[in-house]
Amino acid sequence: MNRESSVCVTHLIPYDGIGGVEIGARSMPTGIIGEFYFERTYLVQASDVTVRSDEYHGPKVSQNNPWAYLHAIRRLHRDPPDLLVASLWRSALVLMCLKLLQPKMKTVLFLHSAHDTHVFDKIANRIAMFISDEIWADSTVTLECRVPTRLCGKGRVVSFLLNHRPLPEWRDPKPHFIFWGRLSAQKGLDQALSFFASVLKQRQDAKFTIIGPDGGMESQLRAQVAKLEMHDHVVFKGPMRHEDIAGEASRAAFYLQTSLHEGMAMSVVEAMQNGLVPVVTPVGEIARYCHHKDSAIFVDEIDTAVEAVLDLLSKPHRYRRMSNAAASYWQTKPLYRDDFLRAAKELIESQEHAA
Repeated sequence: MNRESSVCVTHLIPYDGIGGVEIGARSMPTGIIGEFYFERTYLVQASDVTVRSDEYHGPKVSQNNPWAYLHAIRRLHRDPPDLLVASLWRSALVLMCLKLLQPKMKTVLFLHSAHDTHVFDKIANRIAMFISDEIWADSTVTLECRVPTRLCGKGRVVSFLLNHRPLPEWRDPKPHFIFWGRLSAQKGLDQALSFFASVLKQRQDAKFTIIGPDGGMESQLRAQVAKLEMHDHVVFKGPMRHEDIAGEASRAAFYLQTSLHEGMAMSVVEAMQNGLVPVVTPVGEIARYCHHKDSAIFVDEIDTAVEAVLDLLSKPHRYRRMSNAAASYWQTKPLYRDDFLRAAKELIESQEHAA
């Protein structure tokens, strides 16, 4: 079987990177998958990431360069897939143009956050919602917050669980915290550092490892670390390969993320699968799959959350129960790959029946 005899599904993404969107997309193998031919296409190639030649088709220019969009539109118009799935607002712009050029092309807008990032994000995604055949989302809260009521019938949640993992070995807790993700204002890392500083006052052996590229906040966060005199306890690792993060996570006991808002928060999911106890703000979908003092500690008020962590450190048996509860929650949940392909198949079949 080849592409010509398969149902071609193209997932369009602005660029490769370490975010949940890109990691989820990379978890899907390209080529023949059952009755489908699946391919990823990036608008531009990130300078620090090497992508497969069959996944990147555009010019080596900035993501703000119009030529990248024109090139993608021309290529996908000339060789259209049976289904185009567009993630993030830059890809939504391409989807809009292709829908005008090929009105019968089946299209899906894939939402990955419960909040608009800026006005361009809001406008592009809102228009794409109206003209797409379906709207997929990484979580129920993303659908509820982003999709207008009159378009809810188009909505569908696609699981963002990348794989099933065996339950981790039990470990004794240490005051070692870790975070991975983009160092942006949305992640609320300034509050995370304030929380960690309060823990450090009680436990001088506390450590906090921060992994991820600068999203506009790194210099401010480093200045905060300097002001609080935590140089010896907080380490900025910068961006790391997804597969290398697991090694760092194995040396931690808690995953610390005090986001202002979230969609699915895939890094929290991965941390739970690794047996880390999340210390998180209950925002977005986090509030649905984390349970305070059962599988996680919610940071509603810093002092109270610090007391909860210190209590766990003094009671290893309770920590182990929470760690096991966090990892066990995801053992039977559907995988991203299966849910994505199931959604694609059902959309294509529904359109065929309607025709």
